[in-house]
This record gives sequence, structure tokens and C-alpha cells, in this order.
Amino acid sequence: MDRLFDSDSTTEQIYKDLVADLIPFAWSGGIGTLFAYGQTGSGKTFTVSRLEELVVETLMSGTLDGEKQIYVTIIDLAGNAAFDLLNERKPISLLDDADGVTQLKGAEEHAVHNVEDVRALLERATSFRQTASTLKNPASSRSHAICRIWVRDINSGSAGLLYLVDLAGSEGARDVVAHGADRMRETRQINISLSVLKDCIRGKAQADAVALSGDGNAGQKVPHMPFRQSAITRVLKHVFDPASTRPSKTVVIACVNPSLADVGPSKNTLRFAEMLRVQVPVSNENGGDGATAMHWTNAQLRSWIKQNVSSELHLNSRLQS
Repeated sequence: MDRLFDSDSTTEQIYKDLVADLIPFAWSGGIGTLFAYGQTGSGKTFTVSRLEELVVETLMSGTLDGEKQIYVTIIDLAGNAAFDLLNERKPISLLDDADGVTQLKGAEEHAVHNVEDVRALLERATSFRQTASTLKNPASSRSHAICRIWVRDINSGSAGLLYLVDLAGSEGARDVVAHGADRMRETRQINISLSVLKDCIRGKAQADAVALSGDGNAGQKVPHMPFRQSAITRVLKHVFDPASTRPSKTVVIACVNPSLADVGPSKNTLRFAEMLRVQVPVSNENGGDGATAMHWTNAQLRSWIKQNVSSELHLNSRLQS
């Protein structure tokens, strides 16, 4: 992982360290994506809700160059069905245009001019979000919520996009023991969609590994991306599609529960988030053959930890003095 945040960390700190860079990127025409993944009840919705406010505050602050028009769309995905949370949860369609980009047909795009406009939209969307009480979480999200912010350049007509995604919570066997028929059906839909997302991310990681190795050739088979099997993967196709021509940056926040009983689900959460990470080749300063950190030996890893912990302790000591 790039960063570790504990119970004393603020959402403002998470925004500064992980999310703030997505704003100028999307402002300049790129596609920035943030999604939170984790076990039900691990704090995803709490974190994403505040991050949405901080993103909007930055977009409306006037500190970014150029004049832009900002439009907001917020949708809900339950299984393969999609709904507009800003239009009383009316059904919408996911359709691919001539360029292969998934369009949210029927979803309203709301022009916003200040922070208050967006906050009102976020509150309205929250009131229509599909939640239910479960054994693990009294207000468990039973669907994936996506806030899409379209940043349009008035002069050139070009546009950047921000996707802020609050994924539905994953559930293990221990979480569903008290579920009724409706909750079990929702759980199956959630787990299927998360499994498809995982398959797409795994395919993207394999494609990245081939590209970074330099061993690829024109006849090499591109990993299959089963994005059509789920609504969430159709909307987020830009995250893992190797053929995408739009510049894209993605941040994953992996939320875990601070409980010994949840060690298993927490490990699964971290494995899921790790798959999205691109393993960039780096020079091995510990005498290896230049392999990525993922392939270090135990001795090399211990050496790296010792060096970095010593440096951090030294820096903290200087700061305190």
C-alpha cells in the first residue's frame, strides 16, 4: 500500500495525501477515479461522503486555472440495474456509444455553481440510496453509489471526469447468517459484481505487467476483460481497459474493521486493492537483480524496512527537537 491511515487519521488527511492530485488531473481533461472497497461496516460511506465535499470545495475554490463548467450526476447500481439518485431513483440505461464509452442514458446532469449546490445534491442522493439493516451494519449499503463530476472547458469544449465510487460492502459467511431472502439476494448481487470487478482488475494488472516487462509483441493475447458482465464494470471500464486512450488515474481506499474477528475479511480487502496496483520496475538497492519490490526476498524486504524505519525515526526526532 502507498499509505496507511489509522483511527486517529482525519478524512482531510486522506484527501490531502491521496485524492487532491485527482482534481487538477481531471481539470486538465483526464479521468480521475476514487473508489472505496471493504467489508460491510468498515466506514466506506462515511469516508467517501466527506471526500466528496472536499473535492467539490477544491473545484469551486477558484484556485484552478481556466474557466470550467461543472456538472454532477449521482447514480446507484444494484445488480445490473441502474438508478438516478437525483431523480427519485428512477431507472436509467447503460448504453455504449460509437466510441465504446458507456453513457448513462436517462441520468440527469446538474450544473452546479457553488459548494451549496453540490451539497444539496449529495444530500438528496443520500436520501434515495439503497440501504438496509444487517447483523453487521444497521445502515448497510446494498448497492454501489457513483458520483460523476464532469468538468467541461468552456473554450475548447474538452472535458475531464471525476468518479467517486462508494462500493457496496463485501460480506463473508459470518456476516450473512441472519439474512432473510431479500438480504441474501442482495448479497449475491453484490458479491457477483465485486467478483467481476476483481476479474477485470486482475486482467488489467496482467496487461500492465506485460507492458512494463517490454516482452510483449504484436501477436500476444490481450487478457480478457469481462466488463459487460456487471453494471459497475461497464461504468468503470476506463479503469482497467488497456485499449483506453484517455489518461486515467485511480485511487483505491481499502477500508478494514479494527477487530480480531475481522482479520480474514481484512486480508481479503487488502488483496483486492493490491491487484489494482501497477508494479513499476525499480532498481534494487539491496544487491538484487533489479526485480520489483513484489519479488524481493525476505532478507531484502527486512533490509528495506530497517533502512526506512531508521530514516523516519531520525526525521521525527529532528522535528521534535
